[in-house]
Amino acid sequence: MIKLVAIDLDGTLLNPQGELSTSVKQTIQSVRQEKIKIVLCTGRPFYSLAPLIKQLQLHKEDEYVISFNGAVLSDARGETIFFEQAVSYENFLQVLYLGQQLGLNYHVQSKEGIFTSSLVIDEYTAYDSILNRVPIKIVKLDELRHIPIYKVMLVGEKERIDAAIPQILSNWSKQFNHMRSLDCFYEFLPLQASKGQTLQRLTEQLGIQSNEVLAIGDNENDLSMLQFAGISVAMGNAAQTIKQQADYVTKSNEEDGVNHSLLQLLNEKRRIKS
Repeated sequence: MIKLVAIDLDGTLLNPQGELSTSVKQTIQSVRQEKIKIVLCTGRPFYSLAPLIKQLQLHKEDEYVISFNGAVLSDARGETIFFEQAVSYENFLQVLYLGQQLGLNYHVQSKEGIFTSSLVIDEYTAYDSILNRVPIKIVKLDELRHIPIYKVMLVGEKERIDAAIPQILSNWSKQFNHMRSLDCFYEFLPLQASKGQTLQRLTEQLGIQSNEVLAIGDNENDLSMLQFAGISVAMGNAAQTIKQQADYVTKSNEEDGVNHSLLQLLNEKRRIKS
């Protein structure tokens, strides 16, 4: 019996315009009425989620959010952090130097915003700022020593990141949890931080077994939670590698695939009850 549904946001719960459909908002409330927890699991920083949390009526004391791709587990109000894992300053410097070698710029995400020591803000860092509705703060490199860094982002043209991936995979997997989140973004997180690991922490906290979890996602950064969940669902717009790892494939985010999956869950629960 499913007791918790973990849902990615971009490319999954949100349509291509970055919005929630009326149908999925209504269906999520129906799921919650069945005493099934809805947990948003996103690469986005927590501070960008308030409008979505409010629309979904998840701003209650006993609701939870996994943000920064698993680096932070908090209540949905943002009042209590149950788990956080930051990149050390020394490891951050290694990623910075790697980016310089590969011709990629960088910025970092913290609970206090987006930071960089670069005096020239490129289009990719600007896009991340717009996406998450947070200003960019330019600081001296040494100041980042005192800021909890949840994600280090190497950013640049798709082709440059394509070329960098073999070197990253062969040299950095023992130090970081790393993944490509968009064509222009490559993320480095603490080794102990991923959506799957943090979802496991939450379920242990709540006394829920992995076979009582359903996870829905579309991208590489969702893979760990899809592998953890008892039932995994890939979006119709997901990459083929993600679809191959999932138990089921639903419709695309443009076709409201999450709503479709949740309705199936409700129908199955009601069938069992009857």
